[in-house]
Amino acid sequence: MVGGSLILLLNPLYSQKSFFKPSDTLNHQRLLISSGFSAICYSSFSIGLYHAWYKEYNTGKFKLFNDAGEWRNMDKLGHLYNGFFQSDLIYQGARWTGMSKQTSIWTAMGVSMLFLSTIEVYDGHSRGWGFSWPDMAANVLGVGLFGVQQSIFNQQKLYLKFSAFPEHYPMDQTILERRQSLYGSNPLQRVLKDYNQQIYWMSFHPGKKICPLPWLNLAIGYGANGMLGGFENKWLDKNGNTVQLDPKQYLRYSQYYLSLDLDLRKIPVKNPWLKNSLRILQIFKVPAPTIEVNSLGKLKAHWFR
Repeated sequence: MVGGSLILLLNPLYSQKSFFKPSDTLNHQRLLISSGFSAICYSSFSIGLYHAWYKEYNTGKFKLFNDAGEWRNMDKLGHLYNGFFQSDLIYQGARWTGMSKQTSIWTAMGVSMLFLSTIEVYDGHSRGWGFSWPDMAANVLGVGLFGVQQSIFNQQKLYLKFSAFPEHYPMDQTILERRQSLYGSNPLQRVLKDYNQQIYWMSFHPGKKICPLPWLNLAIGYGANGMLGGFENKWLDKNGNTVQLDPKQYLRYSQYYLSLDLDLRKIPVKNPWLKNSLRILQIFKVPAPTIEVNSLGKLKAHWFR
């Protein structure tokens, strides 16, 4: 994330094609730029996140919290995804400085785990949460998925992606108030916080015999719906009263998707700025016709997912 973002931010400032090419040998100037930018990013991220989210919940006491199965494991897929795509982008930045392949892989995995572990430490000191070993396991799996593929194949054959689509809630005042307090009041907050909107994908090329187009992928996705609480739809309202939805009327269920996708890294473009931009955008799934099967036994078709 850090190295890749640095390159993207600097792209418009340079016209020389050589700037975009990874250095053949360790370039100390590039290493200094990348390291300094990474340090600024980490400091800003840590301080900003603490003051924006954790400060009012800080208890000072470190505790553990087992949240396995919460949110139908959507949050665990979020940790898996974050570990993967951060490692991939940081790796590209490390290679740009001239680091060797193996050093770049370890750097990417280490820096990614530093960012992710910082969040878990904050959780460990927060009221209502705690340090989650299931979250850490998902972080390690995401980082490891990147590292293993890059070491063996020198590329990512299985790429984790993200998409989000607005969820339509019942026009019930109690549910709408819960939605706003839990997931935020604007579209960006809801994309980031509303697990009912999110889908996590594994995108891959099925092989040349099945599809001769190298940039056209298949994608398998997972989502969940009907969630207004971690384990059940039960919460305290603003007056301290317990609200619990009838589980037979407001169903919680998992969704499984099959769709098409584009591998933006393999789109044949010559412009260096556009090529690097497409690599950044690779973390998002391209909307395409999709088939859904959910745990309620229903089959649906979507024009875009």
